[in-house]
Amino acid sequence: MGFSEAAFNYYISSDHIKGDDLDLIRKNFKNKEFECLLDVATGAGHCAAAVPAKRRCTLDPSIPMLKTAKEKFTLNTPVCAVAEAMPFADNTFDIVTCRIAMHHFKSPDLFFREAKRVLRPLGWMILIDNIVDVEDSYLNVIEYIRDSTHVRSYRLDEILDFAGNDFRLIDYTCLFKKHDFPEWAGRLGGEAETLERIENAFKDLPDDIQKELEVEKTYGRISAYTDKKGFFVFRSV
Repeated sequence: MGFSEAAFNYYISSDHIKGDDLDLIRKNFKNKEFECLLDVATGAGHCAAAVPAKRRCTLDPSIPMLKTAKEKFTLNTPVCAVAEAMPFADNTFDIVTCRIAMHHFKSPDLFFREAKRVLRPLGWMILIDNIVDVEDSYLNVIEYIRDSTHVRSYRLDEILDFAGNDFRLIDYTCLFKKHDFPEWAGRLGGEAETLERIENAFKDLPDDIQKELEVEKTYGRISAYTDKKGFFVFRSV
C-alpha cells in the first residue's frame, strides 16, 4: 500500500492528527493571519488547517491525499505536484509550511530553492521533520523497510545548509515524538512479513540506540519508540 491508498490512515493517524508541533504553530501565530499559505506535501491536510490564513493552497503528488485534505478540512485549492518543482509564480505566498515530509524528497536543496522563489520578500517558512544524529543509518534503514519512498532523515546542520543564505533561522525547537509502534509500522498496510522485518530491525538495534530511541516492549513485542522532530521557523532574506 502506498500513500494514495493510505490517505485515510494518515488522516486518522495519531502521529499526524495532533502533536506539539501543531500546538507550536497555533501558539506562534495566534495573533496573526496570513494572506496566502502554501502547505507542501500536505498529506491529509493537518498542518494547512492549523495555520491562520485567508487562502490555503495544498500541494502533494498524491491525488487521494489532496482529496482527503479537501474533504476533511475544506482545503479547496489543491495542486498535484512535487516539492522540487512548484507550479507557481514568484512571490506568490507569504508563508510556506512542510510537516513531516522532507525525508521523502529526492532533492531537499531544490525544495528550499523553490520555497524561496514562491515566497514573498521576508516570507515565512515552517519546516517540521525528523532529525537524526551522527549515527543516522539505523533509523533511516528501518524507515526504508517500512516505506520505500523514504529517502533520508537529516541532521540539524544539513538542514541549515539547505537553507543556506536564502533563509534566516528565527527559531528552532527540538521535539520528542512518541510513536505507537503497531500503528506506525502498519500505517502503509505492509504485509505481515514486512511488519516482522520492521520489528526485528528494532530488536536488533544496539543497546545504546534502543536507549536513545526509548524503545518500549510489552510481552516481548515492540510497543513504542520515540524519535526527534525539528521545528524550524525561517524567514526568507
